[in-house]
Amino acid sequence: MMRLSAAFALVLMLAAPGAAAGQSPTLESVRERGVLLCGVNPGQTGMAVRNETGAWDGMGVDLCRAFAAATLGEPNAVEFVPVTARTRFPALQSGEIDILVRTTTWTYNRDTAFGVDFIATYFMETERILVTAESGLETFADLDGQPICVIAGSITENIVRNRQDAAGVTIEPVPVADVAGYTEAYREGRCVGVADGAAGLTALRTGLDDPGAHRFITEELAISPLSIAVRHGDDAWEDIVRWTFFALLEAERLGVTQINAQRMARESRHPIVRRIFNAEGGSGEALGLEPDWALRAVQGVGHYGEIYDRAFGPNGALPIERGKNRIWSEGGMLFTAPFE
Repeated sequence: MMRLSAAFALVLMLAAPGAAAGQSPTLESVRERGVLLCGVNPGQTGMAVRNETGAWDGMGVDLCRAFAAATLGEPNAVEFVPVTARTRFPALQSGEIDILVRTTTWTYNRDTAFGVDFIATYFMETERILVTAESGLETFADLDGQPICVIAGSITENIVRNRQDAAGVTIEPVPVADVAGYTEAYREGRCVGVADGAAGLTALRTGLDDPGAHRFITEELAISPLSIAVRHGDDAWEDIVRWTFFALLEAERLGVTQINAQRMARESRHPIVRRIFNAEGGSGEALGLEPDWALRAVQGVGHYGEIYDRAFGPNGALPIERGKNRIWSEGGMLFTAPFE
């Protein structure tokens, strides 16, 4: 009976709120190192790109900074590690990076077979094909026999292959390593079109000599939920990353901005604001983080809408209508689980 009681007590202890706090090997490594290693796109306007001073800018970059602020208390305590479509998952699996915030689509195969866990969708991307206007190509069926550039190993490559099989057309794929590869090939005329996410293709078209001479075919090929990913097996780290991202979304819904975050945390009587952003709310304990973890994240980079506007707003690096990337309360597709 004594053994059963002890075992039962152990079960209760492990099930208690906060029992797993501080048990993340990844968090321990990050704290010992003093820097978060964040895998990002080697260079895509709006997502992750070096500016004229050599500093990194973009949505993925700002999300990395938010995670650094939440875990280390400093948004600049992050090292950006450029990873390609082929190297991103090995880099995460091997520990070369702690977190992947590259333009990576959450798929069944990747989630079950690649040794990674996807956290949440941070950008709802649309897969499109950009072609030259002079080509006269307008629909997917028109692409039969045409050379189309696609990044090798990307989800877009699979989407194009599946779509052509279903449509009964044969596209001549021109595989490239990355965005720079398809930009060069398209400029040189080695492919008459490029398949990728709409954000990447909009960046490509904007950088061409005559953007108006290029257009999307009429069909949208697929919706690609771009997601943050972590190594499989560290559940506590997964919780930290997921709820930090959710805190950025909730901050937008609740009106907690980079400028007013400190005042809102101190003065707001809204129960969810107090639970997440007030140090006395206790939300950091279950994650093994400091009491002001979420406040630090928002103070570091702003809420999700502020991040989006810097990258894709009217005055951002690459203006793109927010559309599906609005939070749920504004009619969009981004949402959080309740902070209850």
